[in-house]
Formats: sequence, structure tokens, C-alpha cells
Amino acid sequence: MVLEKTFHLKLPAPPAHLLQPEQVFGGKPPFGELTRQDTTLRGYLVAEAPLFGEIQFPFQSRIHPQGLAARLEALPLPEPPAFWAELEGHGEVVEGGIAYQLTLRIHATLPQGEKWGGRALGRLAEAAFERNVERVLQQLVQA
Repeated sequence: MVLEKTFHLKLPAPPAHLLQPEQVFGGKPPFGELTRQDTTLRGYLVAEAPLFGEIQFPFQSRIHPQGLAARLEALPLPEPPAFWAELEGHGEVVEGGIAYQLTLRIHATLPQGEKWGGRALGRLAEAAFERNVERVLQQLVQA
């Protein structure tokens, strides 16, 4: 299952933070740990889902500076777990802060039931999971 959401955000952050997303988003839901080494951004998103509990979605991205703008490229994880994410987008310095267009793709491998009851339960779990992840992702827009 893949959930994709694109966000448009304008945040009152200093221009220097354009290339320091860990300063802008670090410690704010739905982000867990968020670190940057040179141009590589690593971290994870956190979501609470029924039947699964707290789930961490690791991701890594590369920052490509482009003057007063920057592009964020999603990088593949060497060995993706059952739950992982891709974060990519574009940011630019604007009057009053930084504007972002971010696309987030959540990847989840859910177990499949072998009989009709198991498959029905799987579909219910998938729907609940999707609703809860969508709710968490909306926190980005409200930041």
C-alpha cells in the first residue's frame, strides 16, 4: 500500500533554514528524529495506528541547493522495512519566511489473510491505518 500526499507550507523561518530542514521540522509532529549530514537528510515520521501501535516510517533525502531555492530528492533506503517513507519537494525563500511544496509517500506492507475473514480484517486494518496516517500527515499543514 502506498499513500501519497502533497503539502504546500509557508513557515516564518529565517532564509538560512532553507538548507537546514532539521531546524524547521525537527521535533515537530509527525517527525521523529531528523538529522542532516552535509546534503543528506535522514529521519522518520511517527504515526499511531490501530492494531499496529506506534509506527516509524524511516526516510532519507538529498538536498540540492539552487540559489534562493532548494530541491529535496527522495533517496532509496538500502533495505526498506515493512513501513517506510519517501520525502521530496521544493523550498524557496519568500517574503516572511520559507515556502515549501513537499510530497510524502508512505509505503506499508500489511499482512494478507489467506481466508475471506482474514482478508476482510486486513481491509479493515488497511482502511483504519490509512485514516490514521492521513490524520497525522495533516499535522504538517497545520504547523
